[in-house]
Amino acid sequence: MGRVTERRRVLRIRDGALSTRPDTLVAEEPLEIRLGGRPLAVTMRTPGDDFALAAGFLVSEGVLGRAEEVANIVYCAGATEDGTNTYNVVDVQLAPGVPIPDITLERNAYTTSSCGLRPTSSPSAWSPSRRRPAARRSSPPIRSSSAA
Repeated sequence: MGRVTERRRVLRIRDGALSTRPDTLVAEEPLEIRLGGRPLAVTMRTPGDDFALAAGFLVSEGVLGRAEEVANIVYCAGATEDGTNTYNVVDVQLAPGVPIPDITLERNAYTTSSCGLRPTSSPSAWSPSRRRPAARRSSPPIRSSSAA
């Protein structure tokens, strides 16, 4: 069915009765965003509209202010050891004169709208067997109230 959805058999439990049936599941894959060839961020996403996602991320980070500041966005070829393109890495080239921010370890980001957590910024280093203990909260969560 493609990269966005996949047909799978699922177990259905209804009123204590078990049955199996085919269902369509939505895919989720990592997307590494590079800026001028250097890794900047990794996000989880349903494949599709990757260039818009990358540009929107750069706007939210204050790197871009206008569409004209982007020269090109491309998928990186040879994203795997055998040279196969996974379409999970994009590189954003800024227009001439647009300053590239200092990309340091402090700047690298992992973002997600998924329900899962990934412990590193590199998709190739992800391992489902890695587990992290839950953080203990030492203070109450931040609450905001609307201005009167």
